[in-house]
Amino acid sequence: MNLRFLGTGTSYGVPYIGCPCEVCQSNDPRDKRLRASILVEDDSTRLLVDTGPDFRQQCLRASVDCVSAVLWTHLHNDHIIGLDDIRPLSDRQGYIQGYGDAPTLARLGQIFDYIFVQNRDHGGFPRVTPHIIEPFETLHFGAIEVTPLPIKHGQRSILAYEFQKEGRRLVYATDCSHIPPESIERMRGCEVFIVDALRHAAHPNHFSLAQALEACEIIEPQRAFFTHITHDLPHAATEATLPENVKIAFDGLELTV
Repeated sequence: MNLRFLGTGTSYGVPYIGCPCEVCQSNDPRDKRLRASILVEDDSTRLLVDTGPDFRQQCLRASVDCVSAVLWTHLHNDHIIGLDDIRPLSDRQGYIQGYGDAPTLARLGQIFDYIFVQNRDHGGFPRVTPHIIEPFETLHFGAIEVTPLPIKHGQRSILAYEFQKEGRRLVYATDCSHIPPESIERMRGCEVFIVDALRHAAHPNHFSLAQALEACEIIEPQRAFFTHITHDLPHAATEATLPENVKIAFDGLELTV
């Protein structure tokens, strides 16, 4: 099972528009961050998590020509608003299966009502079949099992995802400010833990760097990677302060689980 980070940035992206700070002006390519998204795949299955405003650019950069399904973490624009750019994929594949909680699919239906019209037999429109999913109800995509896990994003309950194949587990928990006990127990001891680490300062809707490190101490993964990064965290300098098994993710980073 392989994972590719399509984007690792906050809702602003990095660099911020018009910002003169050191990170936004950095020549380190790891400081250039599109909005957060990942691709998880094996030889027969390719799963996309979130379709933010950089979705088209991410697919081109990663040479994505098909997807088995799309999974959404929550309804905020930086995780859904690029969905229209799925058109070339649905032209090629037909209807693409999309999975999310009820509020996310309702929001997508408001913005993209034309995408969810079923039984279209011609191209030119994005075509997605929506599926409402519930926490802890495991989905099966070929040999990959996917289980949505509830987490908190401020006051909102959203979904993290556990990907499992042949007993190896990867957990993706972006936009996270609190992990409930039942989700902690499911995440504990995973091989790879990917979690929100927005910046140094506290934020009501996201883990700070220190809070993300505390979550790693509780989850005890073999490896951890921080994502949804702002321009407050220069890649190289920040990573140099972290434990050996904890890294700052960057766009294009690939992992094998």
